[in-house]
Amino acid sequence: MRNPLRALAFTWSFLMPFVAACESPAPAALGAPPATAAPAPPLVAELSICQRDAKPTSGADSSTIASFEAFSRTWIDKMKAIAAARGIAGRKRLRNTYEMQLRPTGSAKAPYVGVLHYCEIALACASAEEASCKAVSSVVVTEMFRYQAGQWVY
Repeated sequence: MRNPLRALAFTWSFLMPFVAACESPAPAALGAPPATAAPAPPLVAELSICQRDAKPTSGADSSTIASFEAFSRTWIDKMKAIAAARGIAGRKRLRNTYEMQLRPTGSAKAPYVGVLHYCEIALACASAEEASCKAVSSVVVTEMFRYQAGQWVY
């Protein structure tokens, strides 16, 4: 029968040099940073479509881009009409700036997928008039559409 304490002592004595090496500072020859190294610059988050202007659309030929731009304008107008029909209970506003991306699919039936990003702004209103509303939050909405048989389909 083996002694469990002896096995533990052997394991610890085996691992001790590795633990000590991890705890000690690395020598300069191994590329350790100098003690006076400047701190890393802070990470900068990319601005969303709620905070910046739209990037130009690319990824397809000009006629496909033009058809997706027309479809996107129609879609945004439809979403604005839905938001307006909700009235004071669900008051939201869509920012006029939106961004489009076109991505090839490799399929002959649906050669492109269009991605539409727009900003939906939630409002808090003191009364039924729009002038009393203030923006309380915003969220980026992403919608995807396929281009099939010469039309954009939701």
